[in-house]
Amino acid sequence: MKKNAIYKYIQNMTMIRTTLALLILLDGLLIILPILASYNINLSPQHHNFVDWLQSLGFIKLLDIPRFAIGVVLIILALPIYLGIRIGWVFSCFMLFVLVLINLLLARENVLTGTLSLLILIALIANWKIFHRHSLSGAGFVAFVSLIALLGYSVFGSLYLGDQFQPHITDISSAFYFALVCMTTVGFGDIVPISVEARLFTISIVILGITIFTTSIVYFLGVFAKSTQEIVKKRLFRMKDHYVIVGASPLALNTYHGLKKRDLDVMVLCKEEHKNNYPDNAPVITTSQINKKSLNQVNLADAKALFILGDSDAENTIAMLAAKEIVGANIKSVMVVNDDNNYENLKLLHADLLISLSSLGSEVLIKMIFGESINSQIIENIIFSNNILDS
Repeated sequence: MKKNAIYKYIQNMTMIRTTLALLILLDGLLIILPILASYNINLSPQHHNFVDWLQSLGFIKLLDIPRFAIGVVLIILALPIYLGIRIGWVFSCFMLFVLVLINLLLARENVLTGTLSLLILIALIANWKIFHRHSLSGAGFVAFVSLIALLGYSVFGSLYLGDQFQPHITDISSAFYFALVCMTTVGFGDIVPISVEARLFTISIVILGITIFTTSIVYFLGVFAKSTQEIVKKRLFRMKDHYVIVGASPLALNTYHGLKKRDLDVMVLCKEEHKNNYPDNAPVITTSQINKKSLNQVNLADAKALFILGDSDAENTIAMLAAKEIVGANIKSVMVVNDDNNYENLKLLHADLLISLSSLGSEVLIKMIFGESINSQIIENIIFSNNILDS
C-alpha cells in the first residue's frame, strides 16, 4: 500500500509538471507567432540594412521586443519545468511576472495572453514544492538561455531606439557595447539616452541585468567550481601512502602543519563548518558525519597512518570503529582522548597510540614547576610510561 501511494504521488507530480510545461510552451508560442506574422521579415528596397528596417517598425512595436524575447525563453524553459528543476521554476515565474506587467498594463491589446500568463504564474507558485531538483548543469543551461535572451533584447532594443541616444547607436557593435555596459551596471556615460522611451528602456536593461545577468554569472561560476571540485576529488582519491587526519581541533591543525613541513601527503576529513580552520589550499574533504563512506572519500585503504584528533570523544570513537571496518589493523592509528573519564573505554578500540592531552599536559607542567629538564625524550617517556601505547 505504501509503495502504491508513493507511486501515485510521483505520477501526480509528473502530470502536474507536464501540464505546466505544456501551458508555458503554449504561452510562448502565442506570444511569438503573432509577432512574427505581423512583420514582413524581408527587407524592402527602401531599407538599406537591418538597422533601418528595425527602426521603421514604429514606436508601439517597441514592446514586442521584450515580449518576443520572453516568449522564446518560455518555450525553452518548458523543458526544465517538465524536469522539475528549481532554477527553471524561478526563471519561469520571473518571466511570466514581467509578461503580465507588459500585457496587462502597457500593451492591453494582448490582454488574453496576459491573463493566460497570470494564470500560469499562479499555478506555478501554487505548486512550488514539486520543483525540488537542484541540478548545476540544468541551472547552467537555464542561465545561459536567459543571458542570451537578455542580450538579444538589449542589443535589438538599442538599435531600434538608436537615434534617441547621444551619440546615436547605428551599428550592432555599439549596441552590444551599450547593452553590456548597462547589464553590468557600469555606466561609463559615453552613450546617453535623450528621450523618455530610451531612458525607460535603459532602466529595464539595468533592472534585468541586476537580476538575470548577475544570477546567470553566479550559476556559471557554480558549474565551473563544481567541475573543479570533482577534478580535485578524483586526484585526491588516487593518493596513496598518505596520512589521514580526522577532525579540526588545534591538535589536528598542528599535526597537519607538522606533516606538511616534512613534505608528506596529507588528507583531512572534517565537518563543513570546521573547514575554515585549515588553510585554503589544504586538501580537505568535508562531511556532515564521519562514517565509512566519508573515510572512503579520503582513500583510507591506501593511507599510511590515521590521526583521529577531533574534539569529541564520541565522534572519535565512531571514526575509529568505521576505520577498523575498512582497514582492520592494517594501518597505524593515533587517537586523542579529550576527557580522561573516557580513557579506559577508548583503550578498547586498540589504537596504536592513544594520547590523553590532559595527562600529558599535567606531567609537563609539574616538571616545569620543579625545574626538571624537558626534551623530546622526556616527552616520549611520559607518553609510554602512562600506558598510552597499546600494542
